Amino acid sequence: MKAIAFCPAHITGFFMVCLDEDYKKTGSKGAGLNLSLGSIAEVEKAEKFCLKGNIGNGIVTKSAISYLTNEAFKIKIRNELPISQGFGISASSSLAACIAIASLLNMPHEKALEAVHMAEIKNKCGLGDAVAEFVGGVEIRREPGLKGRIEKIECKEKIILAIVGKAIETKKILGNEKKIERINEIGEECLKEFIANPSLENFFDLSLKFSFETGIANEKMKKILNEANRIGKASMAMLGNSIFALYSQEMKKFLSKFEIYECFIDNYGARTLATFFP
Repeated sequence: MKAIAFCPAHITGFFMVCLDEDYKKTGSKGAGLNLSLGSIAEVEKAEKFCLKGNIGNGIVTKSAISYLTNEAFKIKIRNELPISQGFGISASSSLAACIAIASLLNMPHEKALEAVHMAEIKNKCGLGDAVAEFVGGVEIRREPGLKGRIEKIECKEKIILAIVGKAIETKKILGNEKKIERINEIGEECLKEFIANPSLENFFDLSLKFSFETGIANEKMKKILNEANRIGKASMAMLGNSIFALYSQEMKKFLSKFEIYECFIDNYGARTLATFFP
């Protein structure tokens, strides 16, 4: 038995931290977009657990799989974007693996989502990526948590990504109470404004506002973003030293001094690509 699954990477533009004693209710409100680049997992039954791939320490993936099942699998994951750069890769790699496993065990994919969400919260590696990646598109997370309220906007635009600095550890920002207070204040403003005008252009504008007014963007990032926004629409991926922008030849030329990736918005969310049964 073998299954292959894909999960889109995800960029959060702005957010609010929503903590609860119940991990299923913990998460974030805000908005983001899913990418046609992400994580591909190949899973097959095995006598002994084995996890390989460009996944860093794989702590979220291991935790999610152990939450989902006690059965042994051989898992190979290929991530198409770097870890710890605001692309939700710890969630996408885990969700791709868990959805493939769920397909083999005839489990609903919602069980895979639950496993990854719980693992992300437990390991303090994310708050809303898994839920967003499960849905796809440009999402508005109106209510937090595993069963939070999410609205999806389908878009087909091409996106360009640029890595402009060293990786950021999510824990370092989400562990700062004063920073969280500021994040929640600006995040609430941005969410209200986006609900009133849920366009992709407004998403970019509000994401830029959020990155500047929360102080998450450093001076180097602000300078690059100011220059990029003279060309088109661009903002900072939360929480990474990376930029996402609407694609144009001029934007690509400007960002080409950095490590860049080209992709589209993914409207389908995490999904099984193929299953093979003997």
